[in-house]
Amino acid sequence: MTGLARFVALCGVVAAVLVVVPRAHAQIGVDIYQRAPIADAAVRGDIARLRGLLLNGQSPNGVDLEGRPAILLAAWGNHVEVVEALVEAKVRVDQRDRIGSTAMIAAAERGFTRVVELLIEGKGNVNLENRQGVTPLIAASQRGHAAIIELLVKAGAKLDQQDLGGRTALEWATLNNRRQAVDILRRAGAKS
Repeated sequence: MTGLARFVALCGVVAAVLVVVPRAHAQIGVDIYQRAPIADAAVRGDIARLRGLLLNGQSPNGVDLEGRPAILLAAWGNHVEVVEALVEAKVRVDQRDRIGSTAMIAAAERGFTRVVELLIEGKGNVNLENRQGVTPLIAASQRGHAAIIELLVKAGAKLDQQDLGGRTALEWATLNNRRQAVDILRRAGAKS
C-alpha cells in the first residue's frame, strides 16, 4: 500500500484532497493566490521569471487578486532588481491598490531608499496620496527615514501637504520624535 493510499484509508478522501491539492499546485508552479504571472514573480522577487515574462510580452502592469500592482508588490518586498526591471519595462509607476497606496508610499514607509530612487527615476509622482491622505513624504517622516525624506524633498515633494487628520510631514516627524527628519524638513522650508 502506498503512502497516499494508507493516508486515505486512515483519514478519508476529503483530508487527502486537502493535503494533496496544495502540494500539486506547488509542484507545478500554479499560483493558488491567482496573481497575474508578472505580479507573482514580483512578490517573490523572482527576477529571472519576471524578465522571461516581460520578454514574452507580458504587461508589467499585472495585479494580484486584491488589486495590488506588481510594482507595489516588488517595492513592498524591497526587490530592487524587480523594481528596476519593471521601471525599464515602462510600468505605470503610480498604479494604486484598492486603498490608494502606491509603490512609492510603500517604499518610503518601509525605508527602502534604492526603491524610492528607482521610482523617482521612473517618473513616479512624489505627491500622490493614499485614501488616508498619506504621501511618500509623510510616510517617510512618520518613521524618520532621513535619506528618503531628502530624496523626496529634492524631487519636489510638497512640504506642507496634510493627511486627512490635518498633519503634515513635519508634524508627524515632531510627534514621533524623529529629530533628523525634523531638521531636514525645517531646512527645506517646512512650516509647523
